[in-house]
Amino acid sequence: MAKADKDKNGFDRIPFRMHPRVFAALGADLVTNDVVAVIELVKNSYDAFANNVWLRFRQEPHEELFLEIEDDGTGMTREIIEDVWCVVATPYKVNNPEAKSGKKVRRVAGEKGLGRLSVSRLGDRLHMLTQAPGCPCWELTVNWSEVAMGEDLSESFVQCRKYPEPSPFQDSGTRLRVHGLKGYWDESQAKDLEDNLARLISPFSDLDDFNVFLTTSDKEETDEVGIDAPVFLSKPKYSIKGEVSDKGDVKAEYRFAPIAEGTPRRKRVNISWEQIFDGTRDRERFPFDPNGTHCGPFSFEIRAWDIGSEDTKEIADKFDFQKSMIRKAIGVHKGLSVYRDGILVLPKSENSRDWLGLDLRRVSKVGTRMSTSQLVGYVAITAESNPRILDTSDRERLVSCLDLAEFEEILKAVLGKLENERDEDRTKQEREEPMKDLFDELSAEDLIAEVIALADEGAEAAEAIPVLQAFSASLDAASETIQERFIHYSRMATVGTIAQMLIHEIRNRTTAFGSFLDFIKSRFGPFKDQDMVQQ
Repeated sequence: MAKADKDKNGFDRIPFRMHPRVFAALGADLVTNDVVAVIELVKNSYDAFANNVWLRFRQEPHEELFLEIEDDGTGMTREIIEDVWCVVATPYKVNNPEAKSGKKVRRVAGEKGLGRLSVSRLGDRLHMLTQAPGCPCWELTVNWSEVAMGEDLSESFVQCRKYPEPSPFQDSGTRLRVHGLKGYWDESQAKDLEDNLARLISPFSDLDDFNVFLTTSDKEETDEVGIDAPVFLSKPKYSIKGEVSDKGDVKAEYRFAPIAEGTPRRKRVNISWEQIFDGTRDRERFPFDPNGTHCGPFSFEIRAWDIGSEDTKEIADKFDFQKSMIRKAIGVHKGLSVYRDGILVLPKSENSRDWLGLDLRRVSKVGTRMSTSQLVGYVAITAESNPRILDTSDRERLVSCLDLAEFEEILKAVLGKLENERDEDRTKQEREEPMKDLFDELSAEDLIAEVIALADEGAEAAEAIPVLQAFSASLDAASETIQERFIHYSRMATVGTIAQMLIHEIRNRTTAFGSFLDFIKSRFGPFKDQDMVQQ
């Protein structure tokens, strides 16, 4: 034990120390799963101003499966490796919040300096090549298992040398190879990774200079598949788009764009913070200010679809998309996603898809309120305008505070407006539906399809309860509508019967009058018109 220094007051000054196990412990605790870990590494490529990132699961002959992540970014110099990459929780990106390449500027996505923990989470060993423009290519190796077995962090090292072979990069870039993978990357896990990578860059964004490619095959000749969103996601049936001021006032536009039949509609939407404040329920926990908000201005767009069997068929027919894949395509992006400066903040995994509590909220008013499976929402914040809306270190939540509470209340108010306007358009459409469409609501086909979709997604039995409640509400609504229709038609039939009786009685009377006139003509006639006029 080293001798401790004393301060002027006689206290011993015992320095903090870290055991090398910190990499394994923090890697497991702060990076919640392997998919999130890979996404964090892809974000590092974005911060390095890469235009392209290639993710490959590869396996050399007689070797184990390994993960390769390669980009064409700016790479790292020897100084950056030593002073930044080798420093856990470095403030480098906090102090340098923008990445520059020529005249282009990107706001960096990672600021916590914990990227290498993602690597230690994924596998036991790392082999990295990196090259900055005009610099040599450097080779780094780290055996995380050996590091964790050390006695002191000061005795833990990254092995680094100039790469003795020709550089694999044309000008600059970084290539990571993670060996000794700790997770089991089966087809399901790989599909989950693909789905989450598809959400890393917003499908609403015009950011077209960052592309992610993924291959799960161990064959060299296999082409990487680009991570793209289907076209129909850009043409929703219902949508609301707008901005929130720094005081919390909402200015937006609602749009109804029927897929097959119907009349399109647009409507200006204004919601004041005062209106939102009046509806808040959590005032005891957070000191909401009726005069304005603190969360800062932001923009949003929420797109929504009806996802019944007939609705998905309409989408499939119009956009030439496989009907069975409609729900899954929406499911990849489902819920509200928060993007900071164009890069995904939340959610990073399936566990946090419903971070706003929309599915639980829907149960209280099934039929009107929408679930995450019907929504694709984009909320754009910036590090400059919304500095206190922060994600936690595990990337699964946002840090609880007044700013976040205001942020959530505003989004719920916007969603409520979208639901109300959607109800109006759906009701108008239902009034025009023929009777056969009403009876379609009594079919369990949609219910079966939705339960099957939940099962495919690995949902628990409890998650099917809102679906059953929605189906029950749909049955009640259809029954009520049919009853109203039959009452209407019954009344119409009654009026028709009465009219027929009146016609019958009048016809009987007119027949009697006609017979009487015929008798007069035959008894006293013939009469001339002039004689009748004179008489």
